[in-house]
Amino acid sequence: MTGPARPRGHRWRAALIGAATVAVLIGAWEASVHLGELPEFVLPSPSQVVATAVEQSSVLGQHVATTATEAVLGLAFGTALGWMLAIVTSAVPSVGHATRPVVLLSQTIPTVVLAPLMILWAGFGLTSKVVLVALTVFFPVLVAATAAIREVDAEHADVVAGLGGGRRHQLWLVRLPASVPGALAGLRIAATYAVGAAVVSEYLAGESGIGVFIQRSRKAYAVDQIFVGIVLIALLTAVLVVVIALLRRLAMPWHTHQTST
Repeated sequence: MTGPARPRGHRWRAALIGAATVAVLIGAWEASVHLGELPEFVLPSPSQVVATAVEQSSVLGQHVATTATEAVLGLAFGTALGWMLAIVTSAVPSVGHATRPVVLLSQTIPTVVLAPLMILWAGFGLTSKVVLVALTVFFPVLVAATAAIREVDAEHADVVAGLGGGRRHQLWLVRLPASVPGALAGLRIAATYAVGAAVVSEYLAGESGIGVFIQRSRKAYAVDQIFVGIVLIALLTAVLVVVIALLRRLAMPWHTHQTST
């Protein structure tokens, strides 16, 4: 989101307020469990969830590594697909007219419905999970990159045309650079979906991953382990978002002072 530059102190203050809010909610959760004397199989306390995570740490590493690999690879392929499609449809409008209905139709189908088909077509291994994550995340990148290209100043393209440049030169010198901020913004949004899509695919067919860990915990009625899986999904997603924000700053340092993260 573009806007006026914000002082560093403002960002720290916002981060502290957010951290304090999370701490208050966790404290209220812990207190409500103990004061309400709720049994652990209904709602475990945060301290119990942490203790379970430590107890299961020997098996969690492999599950987290599997889900992270699926999410990162799917995010990379989905971003490349969305970015390239945005560039092609902007350069060749007829391609955009042909692909738009298919793209919009694909977004009306829930991931959990597509997962069985991906597993049947691509097998039970890594490929089906990566494809499912890529199909989930490419749309935000496509929309953001397309919007960024459309918002490019027409005068810049006219200058290139006035200097004798053709459509190819306008694409490489104007529209492609203009799509970078949009693609990175879409990548940041897509990162919030990547881990969830990987976990859904693991629910249906997987031998390892956070989704498999949650599925096994559900069958064992281990509610505290299910909460461990939920916390891991949130933490993994947060790590992805922070890494992408850092990559965005490295790729576009001139936007650091103009955008709020």
